[in-house]
Amino acid sequence: MTVPATRTKLSDTTIIPIVNYLLLFFLIVGGISGVIAITLIYLFQDDAPDWLKTHYAFQKKTFWVGIGAFVPLVVLLTSPIMSSMVLGGVVLILVFALFLWIVGRCTLGFNHVFHKRPIPNPKSWLV
Repeated sequence: MTVPATRTKLSDTTIIPIVNYLLLFFLIVGGISGVIAITLIYLFQDDAPDWLKTHYAFQKKTFWVGIGAFVPLVVLLTSPIMSSMVLGGVVLILVFALFLWIVGRCTLGFNHVFHKRPIPNPKSWLV
């Protein structure tokens, strides 16, 4: 009789950070997912192990900086400034840069959660 290979399964404590990374990934599409993510962060961060608290701090930074940049960019996208070729192009480049920043941070966070590692510098502005 052969013993089946054991699979590593996600613990219950890692489910919320994974869901939050997914919600933050869609932050650029609509802010509602970010509001759900930040709510879950504040609900579950106190009971989390220390290595997961770094993920929650990382996610909070991603949310607040993302929203802080997203709201003015949406205002600029809907303003008459978009009719200017140069200024409109700059705004679109900034939107794309914000999207890449959020995707990079979420990807890095996923990688660390799946390998059960803390985020090395959760308060960092960079990925």
